Amino acid sequence: MRRCRETNIFNTLNQAKLIWDKKNRPKGLLCAHLNIRSMLPKREQLDNILSNSNIDILGLSETWLKESSPEAGVVFPDYNVFRRDRGKGRGGGVLLYVKNNLKCLQLSVPSEIKIENVSVKISLSAEMSFTLVCLYRPPSAKVDFYEQLQALLKHHTTHNKSNEVIVIGDFNVNWDCKKDRKTLKHIMDHFNFSQLVQQPTRITKHSKTKIDLLFSNRPERIIRSYNFLTGLSDHNIVTFVVKLSKSRVNNDFLNPTNNRSPYEFIPNSQRQNVATALSSLEWDTILYDDNPELCTSKFIKSLKDVISTHSSRGRYKCKKRCHLPWLNKECKNLMSARDLILKQFLKSGLTTDRQRFTHIRNKVTQSLRQAKANFFIKIIENANGNGKLVWQNLNKLLGRHLNKNNKEMELQINDSIIKDPFSIATNFNSFFINSVKEITQHFDSSLCSDNVSDPHQPVFKIIEISDYEVTKIVVGMKNSKAFDAFGLNTHFFKEYKDHLIRPITHILNMSFNHSIVPADWKVAVVTPILKSGATTDMSNYRPISILPVISKIAEKWVVRQLTAHLENVQPSLHPLQFGFRTHHSTDSALCVLTENIKGLLDKSPCVGAVFLDLKKAFDSVNHQILISRLTQFNISDQALLWFKSYLSHRKQYVVVDGVKSPCLDSGVGVPQGSVLGPVLFSLFINNLPNSCPNVFSQMYVDDAVIYTQAKTTQQAAADLTAALSYVQDWLKNSCLMLNTRKTVCMYFSKRHVEVSRSNVFLNGEELHLVSEFKYLGVVLDSTLCFKSHVKKVAKVVKFNLQNFWHIRNNLTMGAAKTYFYSMIISHFDYCLTTWSLACPTTLKIIESLYKKALKTLDKKTLSHHHCQVLKKHRLLDFQNMINLKMACLIYKVLHSLAPPPLKDFIKSKENSLRTTRASIRGDLIIPHRRTTFGQTVLSVRGGNLWNSLPLTLRECTTYSSFKVQMKKWLWANQSCTH
Repeated sequence: MRRCRETNIFNTLNQAKLIWDKKNRPKGLLCAHLNIRSMLPKREQLDNILSNSNIDILGLSETWLKESSPEAGVVFPDYNVFRRDRGKGRGGGVLLYVKNNLKCLQLSVPSEIKIENVSVKISLSAEMSFTLVCLYRPPSAKVDFYEQLQALLKHHTTHNKSNEVIVIGDFNVNWDCKKDRKTLKHIMDHFNFSQLVQQPTRITKHSKTKIDLLFSNRPERIIRSYNFLTGLSDHNIVTFVVKLSKSRVNNDFLNPTNNRSPYEFIPNSQRQNVATALSSLEWDTILYDDNPELCTSKFIKSLKDVISTHSSRGRYKCKKRCHLPWLNKECKNLMSARDLILKQFLKSGLTTDRQRFTHIRNKVTQSLRQAKANFFIKIIENANGNGKLVWQNLNKLLGRHLNKNNKEMELQINDSIIKDPFSIATNFNSFFINSVKEITQHFDSSLCSDNVSDPHQPVFKIIEISDYEVTKIVVGMKNSKAFDAFGLNTHFFKEYKDHLIRPITHILNMSFNHSIVPADWKVAVVTPILKSGATTDMSNYRPISILPVISKIAEKWVVRQLTAHLENVQPSLHPLQFGFRTHHSTDSALCVLTENIKGLLDKSPCVGAVFLDLKKAFDSVNHQILISRLTQFNISDQALLWFKSYLSHRKQYVVVDGVKSPCLDSGVGVPQGSVLGPVLFSLFINNLPNSCPNVFSQMYVDDAVIYTQAKTTQQAAADLTAALSYVQDWLKNSCLMLNTRKTVCMYFSKRHVEVSRSNVFLNGEELHLVSEFKYLGVVLDSTLCFKSHVKKVAKVVKFNLQNFWHIRNNLTMGAAKTYFYSMIISHFDYCLTTWSLACPTTLKIIESLYKKALKTLDKKTLSHHHCQVLKKHRLLDFQNMINLKMACLIYKVLHSLAPPPLKDFIKSKENSLRTTRASIRGDLIIPHRRTTFGQTVLSVRGGNLWNSLPLTLRECTTYSSFKVQMKKWLWANQSCTH
């Protein structure tokens, strides 16, 4: 009898068939629950269960996630995730995964219910829905748990129209013990809930308890429940099937379709034949033609003919996807063997079986770490030192590329849901075009007047391009496989460049000479990308454009010449425009902003700022006004005609699931996704600061901020309101519009001051007041203490450091250093000269993480002193990292390799009237600041550092040599810190 009872515990059903075999999928919703006891270390094993499985809903308890746990650690393809983490203390937490093809909505519960639970409504049709509640009751739960459970059940049974509620979770109440279950059973009976788990769910050598429970107030709709053993936890997986009624369930769920869009591709076996065909093409009809339109048409037709001849036609298949690609067959087999041996041990209770289980369990962990490490090594080695490529691959690896709503696109149009790809694409295209028209139709562009060019200034002309320059541009282009409107991509051009350079060069030169941009260059393929919010709302999508490759080659050549011209002409780009300019960056822009604001706060108690947000700034640029403003930069008539042709008669269409919308004309704006567009926009918006001379301002392309000092916030508000009226007039004359909802106000001060409202008005509407704002990737707060930004950096680095710790034992030192610099140091390094001016207490967490990263790099324990690692690998400590960044920036300023506005703060005594030893040495002038707060700037801290450097170091002739020598000097003078 004992043997028979034990057999029944495990011989329930073939686990693999139920979970993964599509032919054995149960006729209903397959749901499951598992007490996982810490989720993040078991991501690979959880992925093994969820990838391409039959499981529709999975509830997890004891996730041990925290609010700071990164979303990338819990996201899986094909599933929506709903989670509730424990606020304080270790452990706890619940989570629900729901398949994307199920319509689901997270339900709120009254705030007084403190039970750890996640409640989700699953809607299969208008007539069929149920509420699923996943909860966790810790063993230390007090008596009030049952009172809150009653309130939770009452809330759901009252508010759920179908009255069907399913409750799953770890209750830590042994249902087989009448004494333990008495109170819980009484509550469940009161609400007519039945408990449906029949077998023990936690089996150890000494006990068998049924604590993972399944309750339903409609038990007749639970077809069957199963109990599976797994080595993921000391709890079993409880699975059950919810009955579906075909007549009441949406057909889209019962018969999911895979819209496979057709595509053409060149097989590897045909690549040499393509090269042969291209080399045999007679380009004379193009090379001796003087019409750029015809040249382009013939060129594209020739390429399309060659491609179609050697291409195969296929359809995108719905491949089996693995969220964690290092999870190989060997690891999966080991996990299956581990579960089998665990089953044998629990049956026999023998010590030898226990030892076998422990051995293979450890082997699973080692195998997963080795597989993960090998995958990282492959990515790092294939990148060949390209940090950007490492980032792209590792972001995919960490799940940051996943769309949380990775399912078939749906849109809500006029209170109805549309799913047809052609209708969706057509609506998107109309929306993107019309949303810009709504902004521009209120403006009159006829008021603009032409600017007069200066005959004494250099004139910009687009000169011809050579084969050599075309080759350089093509080789330097990003190796993208995204197809343009003609089925071409940069990958194709780079692979067959030797056969294409001559006709491309001729076509480009014909375009420049005749000032004509061919119509085939002006067709954009638009893909809607979800920003945030509801997936059915078109306004939550951003258009991403793909332009013809040959157009990008021409744009790169024009931009190279135009930027060189702007450096030598007056007026040039505004000195406080930091975007898309040589020697300019977000770091220098933030450095100037914080230096200015702290300098003003050293003299005044308050600085008010308004961060401007323009509605569809690039898309709504008026072409007539843009061409008018280009004349002031001494652009030749030939170049102006080329720019007019470039901007006019542009078209676009949207692609959704491989289906194209009709083409529509785009009458305004600079092309999104172009190389030339941002430069043209910078010239268009160049004189915005001149419209408000009574306040300070600066820009990074369209990210503009205006600010002013004042004795009180009321005075600052009045000055900003007046400035905004002038800005509004300038924008009106420019046919641009501010987004009032996203244009915000902030008041800076040395100490936190409570301000309830902004009192800054734009067109009679008061701007929203914020205490912190993310500007150019750095979170600015009202006291410029950078606490929020430091927390943001720490959160990302913690997750990357956790991954580093898991894989470090199997990484080579070279691969480990690449990961160290790409995934950890890069976060510390971004705009370090700005936020590192925070107080040491704020930076303590960053310094601590840096020390942990150093010890992980060298495979040392946390108790090991980090200074030994610094010495071994000749690395700088955190403070010297900051010193190196500050010294390098000051060197750039002194040698005109940084934005000119920084010279207002970094001044050498060499230019002073008095000759002193300091001026002979080239020391910097340290500005006088009254307060300690005012001294936390680059000009003071960096200036003192620079003045302490030896003269030989400061006299380095090149920036690269200075950086190398500076690092050596800092390391040689580095002292041990505790």
